[in-house]
Amino acid sequence: MEKFVKVHVMHTGDLKYDRALAFKELDVIPPVNQRGEEYQELVPVSSYLIEHPNGRIVVDAGWHEDIRTQPKEHFGEDLYQFIEYRLPEGCSVREQLASKNISPQDLEAVVMTHLDEDHISGLQLLSGAKRFLVSEPEWKNVAGYKEKWYKGISFEAFELEPIPFGPYKLGKDLFGDGLIYLVFTPGHTAGHVSVLARVENGWLLLVSDAGYAERSWKDLILPGNTVDEQDALKSLQWVQQFAQRTDCVAAIANHDPSVRPGSF
Repeated sequence: MEKFVKVHVMHTGDLKYDRALAFKELDVIPPVNQRGEEYQELVPVSSYLIEHPNGRIVVDAGWHEDIRTQPKEHFGEDLYQFIEYRLPEGCSVREQLASKNISPQDLEAVVMTHLDEDHISGLQLLSGAKRFLVSEPEWKNVAGYKEKWYKGISFEAFELEPIPFGPYKLGKDLFGDGLIYLVFTPGHTAGHVSVLARVENGWLLLVSDAGYAERSWKDLILPGNTVDEQDALKSLQWVQQFAQRTDCVAAIANHDPSVRPGSF
């Protein structure tokens, strides 16, 4: 019998920002609501639970519950002014796992696609998981001010290895069985990875922030923030090509408002 994994898409809060953050159209991204409402985007902040034969993993951590009571302290003044945010009761990654009778201690691993604030905010809600993984180039390039969100978390910075997928065919076969690949898709950040999961009907590609919505790779629109535009374009081109494969059941971005919570 062919093995596969099951992937659950969870929305762990919402995020509102100027659309230039998601789709590169300006040299400088304005704070939220500085331009008119037609320029604003309200999007989910997604996390993913993957059930693998060897155990459960979570990809990205969404918003921390602290934003409900002390947002300025949690975000810091600069980020607090730049975005709007919302985390309804029951929607944090911890709360959604608890609703499935899963505790952080039940997790084999927590994988970070990259270390932007909206992905690492809720990391400490997952304290107790067996492993926390991030790519080595991402770890080497993380800004020091972000330590507040992962303080107390012991990361394993994995080296990039040859894999069959991705713009550079580099990443990590997470369990060594070809069911979950962490695919090196740099450009948005230096060590960004997307996640490729073998689900029952084919491949599911979790794009993360290599593109912010389906039109990002359909029209090759770079994210508003990149560290390397050439890498970002190469990563998007690979996503575009992979999404067209007959065995790709879906390619989904972390912040695409058209993506609904559900299971693959």
